[in-house]
Amino acid sequence: MISLQTSLALLAAGHRITILAQYFPGDDITDDVGGYASPWPAPAPSTATDTWWSPHVTSFAPLPHSALPANTAIASGVSFTTVTVDVPTHLSALLSRFRSAGGKLIRATLPTKDSFLAALNFASELVHDDIYAFVNATGLGARALVPDAKIYPTRGQTVLVRGEADKVSTFEGIGLIRYVIPRKGSGTSVLGGTKQAGNWDTKPNDQTTREILEGCKVLAPELLGEDGEFEVLKVQVGLRPSREGGARVEREMVRGRWRVVHAYGHSGAGYQNSVGVARKVLGLVGEFEEDRAPEAKL
Repeated sequence: MISLQTSLALLAAGHRITILAQYFPGDDITDDVGGYASPWPAPAPSTATDTWWSPHVTSFAPLPHSALPANTAIASGVSFTTVTVDVPTHLSALLSRFRSAGGKLIRATLPTKDSFLAALNFASELVHDDIYAFVNATGLGARALVPDAKIYPTRGQTVLVRGEADKVSTFEGIGLIRYVIPRKGSGTSVLGGTKQAGNWDTKPNDQTTREILEGCKVLAPELLGEDGEFEVLKVQVGLRPSREGGARVEREMVRGRWRVVHAYGHSGAGYQNSVGVARKVLGLVGEFEEDRAPEAKL
């Protein structure tokens, strides 16, 4: 997500862009690809207890106790108007825009056994064009590529079910998160979820699936069948690219040869942050231009 949005911003600014990636939107992603997370999330604003964001959304209001789900441990809640993203549709649309704007795609896996410099040299040979700068938006891959030991996975498991929920519903408690997010126009909703830091397991856990389904029944009873159960279409696992200390969005000159702008480590906020990150990267690329501009002489 970060790479596509950033590439579109750079294209719009007049740069020629080539994306090197192992996977692209539309690929048949399985559990064996290392937890590539971008196709699976259902982005929507957080409803965490700290509601610092309340002035920035519309129709924010505390929920009266009578509006809370009955017979649960939910003690308080809020409501507001929000947006959601149908992730597969959004990614495909961004890729289509990228191609239409003249962007190029190369399917490749960068080597990580030697050094970051070696990987950049390898990438330059694949591109067969003059390269002004690289944007490193490799997510979890940055752990081995850069290498950056601060990168770690935050495992997320979700369940795709039939039917579109009436609204977005999220419950967050101590060590627990449950949410129902409709994918409008798709006839499906995403149920979740988990936030398991440091967990590299990309296989669905059956017990976790059962807990998600049971915990979401009170949030979206309209999706339950006559048997009182959801119709499960798919169980999905993705690894969010988290980073100690937060995302890395900064520029670097690698061994005096390659200009690099790093843009990775956004954890589960890649979709929410993508436009802002793209603008930041565009500015950082411009700073390289400023560095090489000759000083004016009188």
